Amino acid sequence: MSVNIKELSTMSMGLKLLYVEDDDSARKRTLALLSNFFKDITVAIDGEDGLEKFKNASFDLILSDINMPKLNGLEMLKIIREQNQNIPILFLSAYNDSTYILQAIELDIDGYILKPLEQEQFLKAIFKTVQKIKLLALSDSYKNELEAEVKSRNEEIEYKLSYDSLTKLFSRYSFFRDLETLDSPTVILLDIDEFRVINEVYGGDIGSKVLEKFATYLSLHVDAQTCLLYRLSADEFAIIDTSKEIEIDKYNVLIQKLFDGLNNLKIKIDEYTISVDITIGISTEKENIYETAKIALDYAKKNKISFLMYSKSIDHRKESGLTLQCRDDILAAIEDKRVLAVYQPIVNKEGKTVKHETLMRLQEAKTLKHMLPSYFLDVAIKTRLYEHLSSTIVFTALNKLKDSKHTLSMNFTYSDIKNTAFVKKIDAFFLEHAELGKRAVFEITESEAIENYDDVKNFIKKFRQYGVEIAIDDFGSGFSNFEYILEIEPDYLKIDGSLIRDIDTDTRAHTLVEAIVQFSHKLGIKVIAEYVHSELIFQMLQELDIDEYQGYYFSEPLEKIGNKNNE
Repeated sequence: MSVNIKELSTMSMGLKLLYVEDDDSARKRTLALLSNFFKDITVAIDGEDGLEKFKNASFDLILSDINMPKLNGLEMLKIIREQNQNIPILFLSAYNDSTYILQAIELDIDGYILKPLEQEQFLKAIFKTVQKIKLLALSDSYKNELEAEVKSRNEEIEYKLSYDSLTKLFSRYSFFRDLETLDSPTVILLDIDEFRVINEVYGGDIGSKVLEKFATYLSLHVDAQTCLLYRLSADEFAIIDTSKEIEIDKYNVLIQKLFDGLNNLKIKIDEYTISVDITIGISTEKENIYETAKIALDYAKKNKISFLMYSKSIDHRKESGLTLQCRDDILAAIEDKRVLAVYQPIVNKEGKTVKHETLMRLQEAKTLKHMLPSYFLDVAIKTRLYEHLSSTIVFTALNKLKDSKHTLSMNFTYSDIKNTAFVKKIDAFFLEHAELGKRAVFEITESEAIENYDDVKNFIKKFRQYGVEIAIDDFGSGFSNFEYILEIEPDYLKIDGSLIRDIDTDTRAHTLVEAIVQFSHKLGIKVIAEYVHSELIFQMLQELDIDEYQGYYFSEPLEKIGNKNNE
């Protein structure tokens, strides 16, 4: 195939070439040919001259003879490669000795052209190298554009997660994020009494304006230097006081002033004057501060108290007893082999099942009903029984791959990935049954705190060699790390059910899901929506171009999904 001279001229026009040649007549002949394509050529007459010129200017391409006085081409290139690993280099040489060629290959050259020059061969080598330079430049340009877009999208989503769209106060997400970083804060929860009645009597639009004005009044009655304000839900607000030392007596006085300023507040909207009353719950506990503040708030509302500080005397939970009972239930289920895998279908846009997610259940001893993970999973993790449960479910699913033609996904937490013995057992399974990898999907929980992302990347690399696909589960449940997604290049993102569940009424959730889909598709990542519970939700998600769907609208989890004989 001959070289397209016009295309070569266009591509090489803006490139800077360093040409190194000690032979005067060879240099003149080659320059006459090169000047047809390169407008910016720097000439060096030997290796030392070439090295000096390289150090004092930047070049896109180097063309050099090998056998030269003072410093030959190979020696010059070795020094250049220490400074620049990537610059393309072509050698011109009258020697076709294998020693020269092997040394050149070891130095990662882009072409080796024999003298005397055969014009077509020479132009093909130049064309190929210039084309590579241009493709790399386009790749870098696209990468920079993508990184800029990801950064912009990252900032947009972080803002939407961090702030409440209606009141412009910090959001529920920000509240729990800040609680993790603050040292010994005080939490004050404020609930607008009978807000549901305001919505019913005046309508949702007026109710929203009440919340906006209440947020404004709230901002005026707290100390902005020590207090952070949040809207947690429809009518529940929160204050985090970051003051280090609090005297309870003085603090009660401050809360009384806050209560007096906000309670029986008259808010004027259009022709309406709406009275707002509040109830306040407070906690300074070191552990479970939100939960204890919520206990104080609920107790105050139940007992018609204006505001209340949490104390153990009002905490009637039987958490310890329930934990012990649950632990005993888990142990009994393990001993009786009542740890079950169930399979929930995942469908495509046409509603056709394409795979199943493997889910964990425990079977009750007497009724044979299923205990849901919401009952036992947290206790299993706290009491270190989770390792056995996870291993049972994963290997049930892996063995199911052997006995069926289905594609199955299975869940992995960061603690699973860190469990070296568990990972080795799975690896041994695929060493024996490598052909099954293409029907396995590993879902990695995105919401769980990951201490070292290299652990996750190594885990993914290990099993991708068997054809296993990777999904990031619960994506969007926290502030998702988009840079991490770019690094590990998953096959799927599963959008967290909290964003899908109310997407028909929550415009913020709709915006976030739309952004996630657009981001994912630009990277070639498929998107799965969980918790699809109605036809309306399914239709809305189809309009957003979701790839796959999962939820009770299609099917509840199934105990059996068939085998080779009856599927």
